[in-house]
Amino acid sequence: MTGTNGETASAGDAAVKSIIGEERFAQIQSAKLLVVGAGGIGCELLKNLVLTGFIDIEVVDLDTIDVSNLNRQFLFRRHHVDRPKSEVAAEAVRQFRPNAKIVAHCGNVKEAAFGVEFFSKFDVVVNALDNLEARRHVNRLCLAAEKPLLEAGSTGHLGQVTVIRKGQTECFECQAKPTQKVFPYCTIRSTPEKPVHCLTWAKNLFDLCFGPDDESNLLSDLATEMRQFQSQETVDGAGVGKLIYSHLFEADIKKQAELEDLWSEKRPPPTPLPFDEATKRTSKTASAESEKDKLETQKVPTVSADAQGFVAAVATMYGERRSMIGQSTFSKDDQVAMDFVHCAANLRMENYRISRLSRWDAQSIAGSIIPAVASTNAIVSGLEVVQLLHVLAAKDTPMRQTRARTVWVRFPEPSRKKILQPSSLQSPNPDCFVCGARTARVAVKSMSKCKIADFAKACIQGQLGAHRPALYVNGSCIFDPEYPEPGEEAEEEGLHPEWSLQEWGLSSGSLIQVEDEGQGFSCNLVLREEPELSEEQFPAGFQVEAGEGMSEEAAKEAAEKKRKADAEAAEANAAKKRVLDANTVALDD
Repeated sequence: MTGTNGETASAGDAAVKSIIGEERFAQIQSAKLLVVGAGGIGCELLKNLVLTGFIDIEVVDLDTIDVSNLNRQFLFRRHHVDRPKSEVAAEAVRQFRPNAKIVAHCGNVKEAAFGVEFFSKFDVVVNALDNLEARRHVNRLCLAAEKPLLEAGSTGHLGQVTVIRKGQTECFECQAKPTQKVFPYCTIRSTPEKPVHCLTWAKNLFDLCFGPDDESNLLSDLATEMRQFQSQETVDGAGVGKLIYSHLFEADIKKQAELEDLWSEKRPPPTPLPFDEATKRTSKTASAESEKDKLETQKVPTVSADAQGFVAAVATMYGERRSMIGQSTFSKDDQVAMDFVHCAANLRMENYRISRLSRWDAQSIAGSIIPAVASTNAIVSGLEVVQLLHVLAAKDTPMRQTRARTVWVRFPEPSRKKILQPSSLQSPNPDCFVCGARTARVAVKSMSKCKIADFAKACIQGQLGAHRPALYVNGSCIFDPEYPEPGEEAEEEGLHPEWSLQEWGLSSGSLIQVEDEGQGFSCNLVLREEPELSEEQFPAGFQVEAGEGMSEEAAKEAAEKKRKADAEAAEANAAKKRVLDANTVALDD
């Protein structure tokens, strides 16, 4: 088989040489690539790379293979299930080119091992990620390492490929990306209006019932009732399920209905649903005729099925999965977790007179899923290789003067009747807080209520995409990722994660410096207190406006102030060390 594949590769090489020439093929053979992601796009990409002639590749992916991957990630087979994607993908593409050196890394690209020094080893980095946070992280590492990045993504029938080069083109964060919708607490806890509100509630409920302690859980007020059985050595799982059911869908709903200020003629109070009553509701909402061609997962279950399914899921967790209680978190690919969330959400929808969902629709919404299309992934990965050839051919030529392009895949509504729509690479956004002005403006609803640790997690990590940020004011550290929780060690370092922004002396106009050494990323934040900030639009209590609020002169002044403060701090530390050294000598004498 090896010989046959070797002959196939040689024939393919001859074809590639005839198209691009000996010189460019030599560039391909000598290039050292890093591929990040070995999923839908990654599988196609790795196959295309080795068939094009690339022979020195390293691939990073943290996932293992699931049965659901097999219908679109064609390097994987059923006997590969539960093995690391990166390892299996590397093994598979070696069959196409036995002499290729393909190194697989099973790990999270955000781990310290895959930092700037690691990225600096490669000529080009090629992305095949479906995770916004990871894509931001790779973008920053490539900027810090000054390596070109091929960035790609797909959503259903839509796709995009572009080239990123520090100082020459837009980076991944030059244009704002849509963020996951965050719903106000009161909507999720008391006044849901849409299926997504009930699914968000159900996911929080699963984590509350079976996951680790988390004070930020939206349903933390239910923790005592939901966890009272965890400490008991032996319990009747079905009995626990019925007790939890009665508390959630009957007793708690009665309490919510008594909150008269929440309800009106247009929004009537919810209706309790006792378990015995629910099990009697066996009629389907849709006609048999309308559902005859649907899969079972595409049919909306009866209320009775939801009630019994909820109890069965709880029984499974307290039975065969008892050892996992306290450490489980929701995953759309976990059969039991999805059963729990689907049934719980549907029962809550019944309480609030919202149309219930099929498991298919519930899983799509709960997992924020837009079905992957294998043909789109194939097109996108092919376009990445084409753009990669342009990048290698560019050498020292500015990227925007080469043949490299951003290419959009648009179907079923193509632009100008073209499914593939190329456009010129754009110059960097001067206001980009990652590669441009490095300044962002943040409006905070209340400086006195916003804790610095919560601000770092929700704003700096959640919105700005930093991984392990440290925050400074005038050269003094006010938050260190090594001490995210209050304690003696934090206090010894002069840190108080529980302090509010106001307690740290911050107010409107204050400047915070953000440093993330792992990403090689830094930026300035200008704070503004905005008491009128809409809780409905910004339930986290802040709004980020990238690239505004500071002139170049002000930024330089802030940087100079930080440099002087750092120098003063270093001198103070040196003086303290000299005193300690002197005391040590005196004791020795």
